[in-house]
Amino acid sequence: MWHPGDAIGFISCSNGLTNNGRALELVSSLSRKLKNDFGLETVLGDVLFLDEETQQTKAPASRAGALMSLYSDARVKAIFDLSGGDLANEILPYLDFEIIKKNPKPYYGYSDNTVIVNAIQAKTGMQNILYNPKVLVSQEEVFQARAFSDVFKQIDADWTETFRIGENFSSGQFSAVFAGGNLRCFLKLAGTPFWPELENKVLVLESAGGKYEAMCSGLAQLEQLGAFGKINGMLIGQFTQIALDGKRAAFLAVCRDYAARHGFPVWETDFIGHDDRSKPIRIG
Repeated sequence: MWHPGDAIGFISCSNGLTNNGRALELVSSLSRKLKNDFGLETVLGDVLFLDEETQQTKAPASRAGALMSLYSDARVKAIFDLSGGDLANEILPYLDFEIIKKNPKPYYGYSDNTVIVNAIQAKTGMQNILYNPKVLVSQEEVFQARAFSDVFKQIDADWTETFRIGENFSSGQFSAVFAGGNLRCFLKLAGTPFWPELENKVLVLESAGGKYEAMCSGLAQLEQLGAFGKINGMLIGQFTQIALDGKRAAFLAVCRDYAARHGFPVWETDFIGHDDRSKPIRIG
């Protein structure tokens, strides 16, 4: 449990935030939100923004070092990654997982930070949160304050109710351990020492920009990695571009075909994805 006066560390492990007024106001607004609603302080990592001289994301070793500093800082009780893009996997070889194990605290990240969320969980066993902290100050801030508060207070509700899964479970409640996140970014871990164990887990998948063909290719890669022979189910969130292209039904049919061949169920939710009503979900 966190207490008033505890701190949240802000960092960008993927592409750094742009040095402009909009990004600065985002960071300020989120800091005020955490202070006013939860009594939490903030610690800003050194690599939160792009390098002012080069306007490039800071070097992988620098980003990893900043993350390790947040893990080592006793004031910091959780880490919020505010970035996204493409570069999160660059930092993995520079992380000291023994230090992370000795300083356990949840890492909150989304999109490209699916890489960090799952890699740290795989190497340390620590539970992390697939979540975009920036939505706490979005147009859905009232909705998100409640969703975040449930995680903040460590309320473990039935996930089928939390994510409004339409299936009728005879047991009344259904427990699960989750892995995954953004499909494209999750697959960056394939073949590396940072790939998580998928045995008996529910695989969460979502995507923003991936088209139908690219996402079907990702499903094929998961099957060829042996993932579908291990999981207990698959939870499909928003696939934004596929929906815009009118191909969600076709994509779900492909998902269900894999599920039928490998003997696991498929569920759907509108509350995992890249929009402002995406809820936090525990990974691990």
